[in-house]
Amino acid sequence: MIHVSIIDEDIVGSYGDTHFRVEFESVLYNEMLELAEIANSATSMEDYKASLDTFAGMVQVDYTTLVEDKAFGLIYVNPITKEFFLKEGGKFSKVPMPEALVNRIYDSIDQGVDFMPLIKMWTRWLRNPILAKKKGTDFSNKFFNFVNMKYVHPKMKTELMEEHGLSEEVATKRATMYQMKITQEGLLNGYKVSREIMHKYDSETGEEVDRYKRTFNPDTGEIDSEGLPEHVEERLFEPAMMGTNGDAFHCEGINGTGLGHFIRVGCNHYLDSWSQVNTNDNVSCVKGLHVGGLKYIAWYSGEIHNVFIDPMHIGAVPDDQDGAIRCKQYFVHSSLSGVNGSIYHSSTYAAKTDEEWKEMREELITECNKEAKTAAESLPADV
Repeated sequence: MIHVSIIDEDIVGSYGDTHFRVEFESVLYNEMLELAEIANSATSMEDYKASLDTFAGMVQVDYTTLVEDKAFGLIYVNPITKEFFLKEGGKFSKVPMPEALVNRIYDSIDQGVDFMPLIKMWTRWLRNPILAKKKGTDFSNKFFNFVNMKYVHPKMKTELMEEHGLSEEVATKRATMYQMKITQEGLLNGYKVSREIMHKYDSETGEEVDRYKRTFNPDTGEIDSEGLPEHVEERLFEPAMMGTNGDAFHCEGINGTGLGHFIRVGCNHYLDSWSQVNTNDNVSCVKGLHVGGLKYIAWYSGEIHNVFIDPMHIGAVPDDQDGAIRCKQYFVHSSLSGVNGSIYHSSTYAAKTDEEWKEMREELITECNKEAKTAAESLPADV
């Protein structure tokens, strides 16, 4: 039998034991209905099989052509190797896209989801100076395996089962999510765990005192307030694992603290150079700024921050299954511990790192020109 119907602006159904889903086109849909009627009223097995064979040709999707078209000319697919490469101005990237990334693009097409954030993320990844030093493929595969990590949210799963009566299988499927989000600009949206600093020092005596002062109800003695600031930007944190150990990093922003070991919402946090990031993927708990996904942060206690990471700032991926990455820079845009006083858009941070890339590219071009000039001057003069 051939079954044809429309779901979410796609043509879906089955022919024989094979299911299909293709983009809706009125001409194609009408042709399918006509062929379905012929097949479903066939009087011989030969005619029936011929109808199925014809129908199979109608639902075959050329994903490579489809991706090239939908990516607005930003992707080139090698017709022989079927590898995907970024394309810009008639030039192609040297590093092919990981298979996991290509499959995610395919899945996005099947689900009607915009895959351009994936392309933008890959573009940012290709700017990564450590990628060039590591020669590409393995590092890229680990990077996207990390981006592709999934996580079954335990609280959501329990609520779906206990409050909505879903089976464990269905609840598990619905509670499964990607650990790392991808913004429209191609940034990663990950997580950082910290400890809040609840003390400060008296500016005159140097004595350690409480940073915040509790207030109590004068009649009942119950706590009225913990004394915390209204907005989380005014609160001070430090990395949960490293604390004040390791290299000092910059905390830059309106409420920034300068060079040290402090974390603040609304600030860009970065190290001075790549020499302060251990880029060996085979070691863990070493120098660099650490961020991770949902499963990683579940191993630590403390305050959870949401952070933006530009892929060009990632120096190592020591665990691409459920671990963290080490990077040179990240931006803290919110925290689960309090309410923001301002909104920090991913587009603003993306524009900042784009400007950084522009400067990096100009420096690279200048350096290459200097090397070319030096090499030319060292050549012997013509006799």
